[in-house]
Amino acid sequence: MCSSSRRYQDILAPRKTECSNFMWASRQLNPQVAFKQAKKPSPQYHKDEVVKCPKIQELLITLSEKEQVTKEVLEGRVRNILDEIGYNKKLKVVRWLAVVLTKICNRICSGIYLNEDAILQLKSQMGTCPVIFVPSHRSYADFILMSFMCFTEDVAIPAIAAGMDFHGMWGMGTVLRDTGAFFMRRSYNDDHLYWTTFKQYVYQLVTKGDLPLEFFIEGTRSRTNKSLTPKYGLILMILRAFFLSQVPDVLFVPINISYDRILEEKLFAFELLGIPKPKESTSGFFKSLSIVKEKFGSIYFDVAEPISAKKFFGPDLDRTLHNLQPIHMQEITDYEKKLIPSLAHEIVYKQQKHCIITTFNLLAIVLHNNLTSGRNLLSVDEIIDEILGLKKVIEKFGAYVFMDDPRKCVLEALEVHNNFVRVNEEGKVTLVWDEIVVGKVNVSKLKAHELSEKTITFSVPFMLLQIYINPTLHYFVDLAVLVLIVKHQRAQSQDELFANYHFLRSLLSQEFVTFNTREKMEFTSALAHAVDLNLLSRNQELYDLGENKQLEEIIYNCIDCFIFTYFVVCSVILELSRVIEEKTILAKVQEEIEIKINEGKGFIHPYSLSLDTITNCLNALAGQNVLTKSRKSGSVTYEINDTKVLFIKNRLEQYVTPAQVLQEKFESVQLHLKNKL
Repeated sequence: MCSSSRRYQDILAPRKTECSNFMWASRQLNPQVAFKQAKKPSPQYHKDEVVKCPKIQELLITLSEKEQVTKEVLEGRVRNILDEIGYNKKLKVVRWLAVVLTKICNRICSGIYLNEDAILQLKSQMGTCPVIFVPSHRSYADFILMSFMCFTEDVAIPAIAAGMDFHGMWGMGTVLRDTGAFFMRRSYNDDHLYWTTFKQYVYQLVTKGDLPLEFFIEGTRSRTNKSLTPKYGLILMILRAFFLSQVPDVLFVPINISYDRILEEKLFAFELLGIPKPKESTSGFFKSLSIVKEKFGSIYFDVAEPISAKKFFGPDLDRTLHNLQPIHMQEITDYEKKLIPSLAHEIVYKQQKHCIITTFNLLAIVLHNNLTSGRNLLSVDEIIDEILGLKKVIEKFGAYVFMDDPRKCVLEALEVHNNFVRVNEEGKVTLVWDEIVVGKVNVSKLKAHELSEKTITFSVPFMLLQIYINPTLHYFVDLAVLVLIVKHQRAQSQDELFANYHFLRSLLSQEFVTFNTREKMEFTSALAHAVDLNLLSRNQELYDLGENKQLEEIIYNCIDCFIFTYFVVCSVILELSRVIEEKTILAKVQEEIEIKINEGKGFIHPYSLSLDTITNCLNALAGQNVLTKSRKSGSVTYEINDTKVLFIKNRLEQYVTPAQVLQEKFESVQLHLKNKL
């Protein structure tokens, strides 16, 4: 599929038509490496070099004296740590997995699309410095699909940073390690030996390895299908080699992976409600293979232009400061550490801008708006018309919508997602409630409040729908904030509008990733778009609501449930004791929202129950020193500043939808349900 700005090829298509996938997987390989070395390093070579390096040897001498154990014993511990961490690379396993994955993808996927021109351009730049793949993380499938894409495009399969969840899966942990995964613990419990060994292993891979590295800058899968605030730990370890002038440059390659249908969608919906995921296990993996009986549409890779660390940091970075003493004694400076967030956010920003918007993303917005605004449900033809209108709007923000024949794409999207969206007997598109199976819930493992089966059954389809709306929100959120402000406060000057925008956007900074250096630019751009789309009108120096009421409603409904949740969070914590555990807050907020949902006094969006949103609110309040966050013995506790919380609550209250409007929406949604629950 092509457009004037982006071109994509289906890299799965040849696998569907060839006589033997095995012959393809067994072909002679000459993959492009990231950083050419004088001699090709082996996985064991990297481990041996870490053990022998001066940094580790000096640490062993220090710990030997401190713990009164021999240096040989401690060296044995280091080797054990490296055996736990380190990757292997067995070509037979890689080829075997390529065949298996091809068979599975041919069964469940329509296609795997890639902007191959970007890969060709990247390959021409590889060889002279470390290359770091930084994909978005929406599914466990990201790991293996990235390797499949590299295998297909003759790029060296990367060494992939993976969590210990996979390490513990009998058999599967070994398979992942043999295809390039190296493992890291999420917490080190002040284990200085482990921490130093892991950092040195990463340093070794960056400076002396020839493979690309791959890690997920968000740190974990996004259960919500939108970007998470980046974590700085691994990128800091990787850049240490650059800051110490041990490599000429580091190329970071942002990659967006988008799915027509996420494999774990239902699991995510339940997790967001607080029903925990099952522990990763091999048996669980094989049970999950039942998905081969379902259709998941297409998968999309969009590889962004590499970000050169050398160019990004520019001439202001003085790396000669590290020439004054031996390299192994050097650590990066506080100034260099302060440079990391801007690069990390730039990577996430590039991932967002290279997001593929699918037909179902737009269909989800349209259906969501009809349900939550009390409008009549739409036929397929009416849905198509609204999708095309929305497509024009989102493309103005630089989004790429993967759509050729609108009718064909909409019908395919409905077929792929018929587990929770269908055409009803009247020919109208609606959600499916009566097929949600809650199953047995282990109450002791709930993350928050014990929701009733009725609430869960009602909420899950809305949660699923929101999961597919969320990838579009980084295009709309600034616009939505402006609409929200003017809708509730009426005409404002640009300075007043920016002050209110700054308050809301800062509060939502964990919800919709933003970096404060972009704030003014994003505001100015959103304001110009709002006027251009007739969402806002300008009369002399004041901005008021425009005439585009349909788009206003869609944009407003995209953000309304988040504002409501944040308001409830502030209201609830004002009623609690001054120091309170996070789990108690989560439970109390969910309990309060469930009560409001079941009261029947107004439509409360079930996504307001999302633990992700509640947690984001708490983290944002902590970031603004409204709450003081502390962690002890694995438990998170907040100390509450009542005065500051009350101030924020009062400001948010003016943006909460009035009760009368909520009641009208509630009556309409109940009508659509037609007593299916």
